[in-house]
Order: sequence, then structure tokens, then C-alpha cells
Amino acid sequence: MEGRVSIERLATARQRLSELSEVGSGSPDRVSQVRQAIDLLSRILDELETAVRGGQLEKEAENDGRFHTLAETASDGIISIDDQSTIRYVNLAIGQMFGYEPGEMLDKNLTMLMPERLRQIHLTSFRRYLATGQRHLSWRAIELIGLHKSGREFPVEISFGEYVRRDRHFFTGVVRDITERTRSARHAALHAEIHATFSSLAAGALQTSLQLSAEAVVRHLDAAFARIWTLNDEENLLELQASAGQYTRLDGEHARVPVGQLKIGLIAQERKPHLTNDVQNDERISHPEWAKREGMVAFAGYPLIVEGRLVGVLAMFARKSLEPAILQTLALVADTIAKGIERKWAEKKLRESERNLRLFMETIPQMLWSAAPDGAIDYYNQRVLDYTGLSMEELRGAGWIKPIHPDERDAMTKAWTAAVAEGVPFKFEFRGRRGADGMYRWCLSSALPLRDGEGRILKWYGSVVDLHDWKQAQESLRTREAELAHITRIMTMGEITSSIAHEINQPLGAIVNYGSACLRLITGGSADLTDIATALSEIVNDANRASSIIAQIRALSKKAVPEMVVLEVRDLVTEILPLVRYELNARRIVLKTVLSDSLPPVMGDRIQLQQVLLNLVVNGMEAMHQTPEDRRHLSIEAESHAAEDTLFVLIRVTDSGIGLSPEDQARLFEAFYTTKTEGMGMGLAISRSIVEAHGGRLWAMPNAGFGATFQFVLPAHTRSAGG
Repeated sequence: MEGRVSIERLATARQRLSELSEVGSGSPDRVSQVRQAIDLLSRILDELETAVRGGQLEKEAENDGRFHTLAETASDGIISIDDQSTIRYVNLAIGQMFGYEPGEMLDKNLTMLMPERLRQIHLTSFRRYLATGQRHLSWRAIELIGLHKSGREFPVEISFGEYVRRDRHFFTGVVRDITERTRSARHAALHAEIHATFSSLAAGALQTSLQLSAEAVVRHLDAAFARIWTLNDEENLLELQASAGQYTRLDGEHARVPVGQLKIGLIAQERKPHLTNDVQNDERISHPEWAKREGMVAFAGYPLIVEGRLVGVLAMFARKSLEPAILQTLALVADTIAKGIERKWAEKKLRESERNLRLFMETIPQMLWSAAPDGAIDYYNQRVLDYTGLSMEELRGAGWIKPIHPDERDAMTKAWTAAVAEGVPFKFEFRGRRGADGMYRWCLSSALPLRDGEGRILKWYGSVVDLHDWKQAQESLRTREAELAHITRIMTMGEITSSIAHEINQPLGAIVNYGSACLRLITGGSADLTDIATALSEIVNDANRASSIIAQIRALSKKAVPEMVVLEVRDLVTEILPLVRYELNARRIVLKTVLSDSLPPVMGDRIQLQQVLLNLVVNGMEAMHQTPEDRRHLSIEAESHAAEDTLFVLIRVTDSGIGLSPEDQARLFEAFYTTKTEGMGMGLAISRSIVEAHGGRLWAMPNAGFGATFQFVLPAHTRSAGG
């Protein structure tokens, strides 16, 4: 700034001197002296101006030196041009980028670095800007095409700025080679485009997908042309499905290529790529003269393989060498196309299977339906339409809920939504309205997902069964079973009538005796209140004992709806013992009970489980009627038992009677099968059904010595099991 100001002042001084030199008045000597002084001052001004300008240029040179130091060490290319578009400076990086020595570029027009088609556009726009100041494009990070010394075009990114020196415009730009970035973006776009092509097109449009894929390969990888074949397994040949670029016809010599013939067939046979950047000398190229005439340089062919299975071949020709990055991308594209072909084939097979399945579904007397992977119902067979009285249009979408009873709609919707979300089998009982009479009948709807090899759900298939008559029959059967169980219970108690009578008579007899004693004491006049109180206390105890036995008998005798409650196994056993104690003594049978101190409770109906125990004890007593008295032993044992991480209670009744023959053991639990001379043969069958209804199991086995053992397990009731 100081240099510029000094020069301006000197210029002003020079102007003033010039004005003085034009003064003509005064004596000749005076004028001569003034002019001499002016000449002297003018020389001084010239010397001062030279000195000032020298200092300014030194500063400019210093700044230029700094700029050059930065520019030569930069990894990006840096170039400067003047207002004639003439190159005034280049750094080493830009020379390497365009393939020139820096000296080859200086004083040349910038258009030498542009494809010919862009040169006039540049010059016209450049001149317009200098004349008007109007820019036709951005000066910051603009993407253009550069021309290498070899003639190769490549993408560059340029940012440039402008400065003015001595009334001239200069432009400096930073240039970056974005070949790799552009290539990566194009290759990623190619891969994404092909993936989207196979995913978005209508199912089964395989040839369209392949044609679009071939066109994408040509567009993104600068191929001369690209082709895709698929394998015809039956004829062991490759059929041309897509051709894009220079050749688009699907007929001709390469329309059907046997595996093992020509370069395409060899790729399929060997199942490995064939790659070359010297097509014209490649022994596998069947027409080298054609390759030379068309300027073909490179060829790449890849087998299309999915899980070891050949599905086709992808191939392309190019008029320039194929770099490793392109080949790597082409390999990924081949893999995507192979999987796309496999998926389209699977979709075709699935559609054919669906057509066959629907034909089958229409012929069987069963209500059937299907749904899409997202759970949307898409098909009902005619049986569903006939049953509900609704049309396909009325049931489509969310219409399936219409024939469902209002009380079950929300629960069924939630169950179906959950099954679809989790991909698990669906099963739900509901009341559905029958169209013929408007009656709501119990039905069962079930569905299973159909999955592909990768576990993805392709379809849901379901059925609906009218359970109403079956449920009514089951209810009737349960009623009959309950009645039969009641009869069996009464018959079992009939077999221990004497024991029951004894257990009742014993406290009644004691009551009579204590009552008579009290009466004598009172009427004899020697009543002692203490003795009377003692006698009355005994009467109350015996009355309670008799009442308890009668209550137990009544409970076992009456019909009642099963009541599932938490029960202590020890109580179940001890409560039935009074009913059989007298019979055991009368038969000279020694009873032993072994009840673990750590028995967990069970969930069950008290009367039903005691019926099972009572039946097993009575059977055990009867099995020993021919056993010598000194060997008559009956034991009742209970212990906890773990199996497969589940806790059970094991109850065992063991006798020393006649034992079990193989035939008896095989048929013992059949209805109406009995080893007794009298009896219906229903006791053990009913006992087994009771135990199984409680989630347990009942079985029998002969002892090693004498007798047999009957045992059953019941699930233990835990806090978590009980909620």
C-alpha cells in the first residue's frame, strides 16, 4: 500500500513540474533556470519512482515465493491462467494428473486440458465473463471432464478464484482427480439399481429384470455391450435372456449355448470367471477379426452361482481395459443377479404351487384360507364362503372379522397379530356365525407359516374347523364320565362298607356308653360333676369323629363339579385311612405309610384324587386275599420327583399279593377289563383318566418278589405355576 501511495504522490509532483515547464513568462535566463531545475527534479522523480516500484515488486516477489512453496507441496493440482486463458503456472501435482511435464503446459491455452467438445464452450463463456462479469457456472467444487495427455478422459473437481494485477485478470484453480470417487459412486449405484430391479418388479418378471440389469452394466461400467444367459437344466444349455448396448437381439449364434461350448459355455462348465484385456489375442474369442474391427479391448464373463448351483452366465465386452475395481464391481453384480434369478425362479415355483394348492383347497370338504406374509388375508376357499354366507369381497382385508362373535373379535385380532409378528403357529377357538341360520357356533382356526430356504415367511395357510358338535359331544362325554366315576366311587365304597360301618359304629358306641354312665350317675344320686363333665367331653369328641367320617363319606358319595384347589398330599393320604383301617385289620394286612417331610403341594380336585388313592388301596387289599397272613403288607409312599426340570409328586401303592401277568399289565387300564370275579373293570380306567386330567400319569408294574406296585405322578404346584 505504501509503495502504491508513493508512486501516486510522485506522479502528482511530476504533473506539477510539467505545468511549470510550460510557463513562458519572465526573462530568458529565468526561464532557462526554471527548466533546468525542472529537468533535474524530473530525473530525481524518475529515480524515486524506480526505487518505490522496486520495493513493491520485492514484496510481490516475496508473496509469489510463498505461493510457489505452498503450491509445489500441495497434493491437489494448482493452475493459474491469464485473461487470454493462457496457462501461466502449474504445480507438479497437476502435471502428474494430466500426464505432462510442467514446462509442456506453460504458455499453452487451458483448452489443451479439455475434451475437444468442451473447448469452444469454455472460450465463449470465458470471454463473456471478462466482458460482462456474468458467470455461467459455479466457481466452487464444480465437476468437469479433464483430458489426459494420453487422450483418456477423466472426471475432475475444480474450485477457482480471480485476482487483478496491473489491470489484468488472472485466475487460479485447485484441481482434484475424482476418478475413484466417481467410479465408486457409479459402481455403488449400479449394484443398488440391479438389487432394486429384482426387488421392485412384479413377481416373475425375470426377463425384464435381466434386461434392465444388462442395460445398467453398460451404462455404469462403460461396456460396449453386456449379456445375461440363464441355465436350462433339462437341456444343459444356456439361453440368452438379455442383451444391451451395441447388440440387443436375443437370437443368433449365442442365443442357445451348450454348456462346455464357446467361451460362455466354458465359463458355465468350469464355474469360474474368464477375464482378459487383450480380446483380440484371446484364444477363447471365436471371432478375433470381429473384435479387431469393432475395437474391442476387454472381456469379462462370470458364472452366476447360488449356493454351489449354476443358474447362468453374465458377460460384457469393452473398448478399453477393465481395471481391477471394475472387475470387483462386476463380480458383486454377478452375485446379485444370480440371487435375483434364483429368487425369481423360486417365486415362479411358488406361484405354480399356489395354483395347484388352490385347486386342491377347492376340492376338499374343509374351510381353508391363506394370508400374505404381513398377515393380510388374501384367499378363502368356497367352503368358507358357503359357511359364512359372505362373498370374497366382503371377507377380504379386515372383513374376516365380520362373522366372528363380538366377544371374541379383539382377542382373536390380537392373537393373529402376535402370531404374524413373531412368525409362530396360530390357533384360536372362537364362535363364528353360520350364514344359513345365523347361529354362532364354536370353531377352531389354525394357521402355519410357509418359509423359504432363508427362513423368510412366504405365505400363511390356515383352516377353520366347526367344533360345535364335537364340543357338545365332549361335554356330554364329560358328564357321562363324571357319572361313571361317581358310580365307581360308590362301588368302591361299597367294597369297604364294613370298614365304614365300623368307623361310624365305634364313636356311636362310645357315645352310648358315656351317655349311659352319665345317666346312672345322675339318677343314682351320687353325681360328681367332674365325672359327668369328663363323660360329656368324650361324647362330644366321638360325635365330632363320627360327623367327620360321615362328611368324608358324603363328599365321596355325592355328585359334584370338580373344584381345582391347592392340596397337601399328606392330607389326601391321611384323610382316607380311617375309611379302610377296619378292613385292613379285618384282613390282617399291615399298613405302612412313608410320606416325605418335604412334599410340595399339588393342584387338583380333592374328591377325584382321593377316589384314585382309595381305588388303589382297595385293589391292593383284594389282591392279597390268598396271600398268607404273615406276608400281607400294604404301603403308601409319597415323595418329590424331578424330571426334565419339572418337579412332580410321586405317590406309590405297593401290595404283596398275586402280582401282575404280562397280559394283565398290558390291558390293566382298559375299560371293562378286570381280574376280579366280580366288578365292572372301570376303576383303573377312570383312575387313569383322572390322573391324566390333572397333568399326571398312572402306571403299574410287578414287584421283584410278590405283589405289584401302582404309582402315579402329579405336577407339583409352585408359586410361579399358580400365578
